[in-house]
Amino acid sequence: MSLVPFEVDPIVGSDRPVVATDPATGEELNVETGFSADDVKEAIRRARIAQSYWAQVDFAERRAVLRDIMTYVVEHQNEICLASVRDTGKTPLEATYGEILTTCEKLRWIVNEGENALAPEYRTPPAMLFLKKARVEYHPIGVIGVIIPWNYPFHNVASAVASAIFAGNAAVVKVSEYANGSRAYFEEIFQNVLRSRGHSPHLVQLIPGFGLPTGQTLVEECDKLLFIGSPITGRHIVTASRKNLTPVTLELGGKDPFIVFADAEFDHAVDVALRGVFTNNGQNCIAAERIYVQESIYERFAAAVAAKANALRQCTLKSGCTGDCGAITMDGQYNKVADMVKRAVEQGAEVLAGGEPHPELSASGLYYRPTVLGNIKPDMDIVTEEVFGPVMLLIKFTDEKDVIEQANSTPFALGSSVFTTDYAKAERVTNGLVSGMTTINDFGVGYLIQSLPFGGFKESGWGRFNGVEGLREFSRIKSVVTDRFPLRTKAPAFVQYPIPDHAESIVKEAVRMIYAPTYGGKFRGLLHMLKVLITGKR
Repeated sequence: MSLVPFEVDPIVGSDRPVVATDPATGEELNVETGFSADDVKEAIRRARIAQSYWAQVDFAERRAVLRDIMTYVVEHQNEICLASVRDTGKTPLEATYGEILTTCEKLRWIVNEGENALAPEYRTPPAMLFLKKARVEYHPIGVIGVIIPWNYPFHNVASAVASAIFAGNAAVVKVSEYANGSRAYFEEIFQNVLRSRGHSPHLVQLIPGFGLPTGQTLVEECDKLLFIGSPITGRHIVTASRKNLTPVTLELGGKDPFIVFADAEFDHAVDVALRGVFTNNGQNCIAAERIYVQESIYERFAAAVAAKANALRQCTLKSGCTGDCGAITMDGQYNKVADMVKRAVEQGAEVLAGGEPHPELSASGLYYRPTVLGNIKPDMDIVTEEVFGPVMLLIKFTDEKDVIEQANSTPFALGSSVFTTDYAKAERVTNGLVSGMTTINDFGVGYLIQSLPFGGFKESGWGRFNGVEGLREFSRIKSVVTDRFPLRTKAPAFVQYPIPDHAESIVKEAVRMIYAPTYGGKFRGLLHMLKVLITGKR
């Protein structure tokens, strides 16, 4: 255990107020003052001091810290879930598996596998350098900046923090201004564990504020940034990163296709489609926003999902009912969902379920009814724009070629799902989909397999988190070459200064000897090289 000095006075924000509101009731939760540019710089200064000590901590202690965090999470599930529910409007069940289960599995995987992921890797040198050995090392970067959205206010923090600190870094996290009510409590969880083990609490800081100046300053001043959000904000992040060439990892959402072939197990596909669309009220980067159904089963499928969507319950936590779908977290998103549904209907979409605010709950909360839209055409705006809300789009397709073309037609490429009992067909379609992830006959379970990297392509961003790749994203990668034996290997005389006249010929024949495609060519190269070495003539 290390006893690390740290400043006890908290940083008090000096920017404008950040007001936290319960989206289910409209009740104000708290008001904090956002961080100014100077406040962010001070947080990073403290984080750098903490990280300079933490980088020397061995993996055994890093594991112990993560185990203590996991113990707290397991023993305080109710408190964490309640904080998330009040901040976001999600249901208690959604908080339990979206905040608790995913976080515990992330911590478990890093504790069990993280050291192996960051251990030096030995690489094979070419035969001509047989007296050398080579390896790749993974070192801490420094201060990792993290900017997260509001949909999973605990897990988004815990996931990034766990990877960052296990890799030997500090983490400064700007939480969303739309889910700031839980910020202080969640920060306390990490900092109390660090204090209890003799480490500086400044290693992990959750800071309040807005995109400007808080987020921009964090991008400019940190050593590496992870951003989870929208493509629009992602572009601003990249612009801000130009000042100091801050490397960034971007996860910018999706428009994930969910493909159902006629030979799929029908009831299973229906049930999973509902989960894929309405989990967390659709406020999920890998939500199944486009449901492609083969035309021979389209009508039956549409009737089945519409009937179930119409039966989904919505209610507030105070009413004592758990509900199937919660509230939308922020006013802007609520209005965006309503506007996108309205435009889709104007362009010819058919409302099969929902399509409107909840008749009672919307009076005080941001409740929009779970919605199913049929008769969706590829040229509709809603097919290519991310909804991020409780809206299922039903789209017909004819065959494999047609559905692959439609699925790949949007600017996004994050996740995807394929449903069929023909696994050869599933693999063909999977191979044709441009996406960072595909799940066959299920939805979203890849995220619980924490050994897998998470991320996408195109406007869904670049870089990965989770898995070996995610830990290494938070590492400074270094190549090292040393002597295989305690003998200093010197370069041959013909490449030492001053360079002899016949050096060029020797090197050319050596290239022929090593790389010629036939043994005869290699042998001729060897003979010619020996001749030049012996005679000294080109």
